[in-house]
Amino acid sequence: MELSNLLLPTIPVPMIVALLAGGFFLHRIWGNSFFTSNFLQTNSKLATEGIKFHTQDTEKEEAPAQVVSKESDFPANWWTGKEIFDLERRALFSKSWLYVSHRSRFTKPGDYHSMELAGFPIFLILSRDQQVRAFHNVCRHRAYTVTKRESGSTSVLSCKYHGWSYNTYGQLVKAPQFDNVAGFNKSENGLFEVHTRVSESGFVFVNLNAGPNVPQIETGSLDAFASRNGVGAASAWVGGETLEGNFSWKLGLRLNQYLNATKLENRISQPLTTKLGRFLKNGKSEDVSFFPNASFHAIRDTELVYSLSVVPVSEEKTSIRYDLVSSQGENNSNAGDVSANLKNFLNEAIGVLEREYQGRVSGSGYVSSTSTMSPS
Repeated sequence: MELSNLLLPTIPVPMIVALLAGGFFLHRIWGNSFFTSNFLQTNSKLATEGIKFHTQDTEKEEAPAQVVSKESDFPANWWTGKEIFDLERRALFSKSWLYVSHRSRFTKPGDYHSMELAGFPIFLILSRDQQVRAFHNVCRHRAYTVTKRESGSTSVLSCKYHGWSYNTYGQLVKAPQFDNVAGFNKSENGLFEVHTRVSESGFVFVNLNAGPNVPQIETGSLDAFASRNGVGAASAWVGGETLEGNFSWKLGLRLNQYLNATKLENRISQPLTTKLGRFLKNGKSEDVSFFPNASFHAIRDTELVYSLSVVPVSEEKTSIRYDLVSSQGENNSNAGDVSANLKNFLNEAIGVLEREYQGRVSGSGYVSSTSTMSPS
C-alpha cells in the first residue's frame, strides 16, 4: 500500500500548466538554486508525460513559436483549488526531502514527535540504536492513528483501537487475538517506514516517497552554514512552536520578506555595546534556504540559529513551525527572549499574509507592504 500516491494516474494539461506557472512564482519569491534544480526538473518531466498523454493525436504537428511578453495570470483555482493542492502534494511534498526537526530534540530511546506533512501523518522516534527513524502514523490493522500525542517517550507505541503495539524500530510486537491466526506473521505487519536522513549538523529530513529508492539529499550548504555558526548534532534544541494561518502555503513562502534575523536582533534585549558593535561591523545576518519549504537563520551575538518551515494543512490553511537551536547548550540566556520575539513576529506576519491571501482570492487587491507590521 502506497500511502503517499493519492492522485489519479492522469493529470489534466491545465493543471500541469498551472503548476509550472506557479513554479516560476515560487522561484521568484524563493530565490534559491535548489528550486530550479529540483522543482522544475521534476515537474517538467511530469508535464512532458502529461502532455504526451493528452495530445497523442497531434504529436506530429509543430506548435508555432510563442513569445511571452508578460507574466501569466494564475488560474482561478491556483490558490484554493483542491486539484492543484493534490498535485502539489504528489509532485512536491511526497517526492522531496522535507526538513522536520533537529537531532537534539531526541535525548533518549523512545523519544518521539508526531506531525502532519501536507496531510500525511508521521512520527519520528529515537530507536534503541540511537538512530532517528520516521514512520507513517497509521496502524497496520485498521489504519487508526498510532499516537495522537504531539510528543512523548515510550519503548512501545500502542494503537488505542485494537491494541496493536510497535517498538521503536516500527516492528509489530503485539497483536491481540492474532497469535493463532493461520498465516499471520508479525514481521510482515510493521509500520510503514519513511525515508529519513540526519545531516552532519543534526538537521532531520524525511522523504515520503513510497518507493524503496530516493535521490540522495544534498545538505552541504546547510552543514557549512551550521558549522560557521557553531551548530552541530550535539547542539541543544531550546524552543519551538507550530503556528497556523489561513492562507495558501505558497504565499507562506513570503514569510522571510516580513521577518528576518536582523529585525529580530534589533528587538531582543542585549547590552548596548553588543548592538553598537554589530552596527559598526555593518554586516548581515546569515541564512540559507532548503527546497521546497524551509529556511535557516543565524542570529548574531546569541549563539542561536532558528529554522522556519512552511507546511500546508489544506489548500487554504498553512502551518508555520519555528525551532531554536543553541550552540551553547540548553542554558542559553538569549533563548527565551528570542523565542518570544520570534513568535510575536510570526504572528504579525501571519496576519499580514492572511489579509493578502483574502485580497488575492477575492480579487479586491492585497496588502504587500510590511508597514502593517510593528516597527522593528
